[in-house]
Amino acid sequence: MKIPESIRIGGVEYEIKYKDNLRDGNRLLYGQINYDDCVIYLSTTDGTGHQHMCITLLHEILHGIREHAGFEIEDEEKVVDILSKGLYQVLQDNGKRLFDIAERREDDATN
Repeated sequence: MKIPESIRIGGVEYEIKYKDNLRDGNRLLYGQINYDDCVIYLSTTDGTGHQHMCITLLHEILHGIREHAGFEIEDEEKVVDILSKGLYQVLQDNGKRLFDIAERREDDATN
């Protein structure tokens, strides 16, 4: 999975930024969505490799979908965490089945 520079959620463009030592008060975070500034932050702190950042991005996207839908979820963190991990696995295992992802051929690279 690629991590884009920005992503649209609910018609709003969110910039994706990387931040070392991302915190909410004293709590260390892997990711955070800021609805006011339209930014999703991903932590670059130790233990946050590419796969973990992808899951974190999906986690924050799901928070954004919930926020823009105005939907309340009981135990939101737990639900979003389960869904983000499951969605990542399904997309990694089935991405080519779900999307028209074509392998790039050498002759396409020159066009």
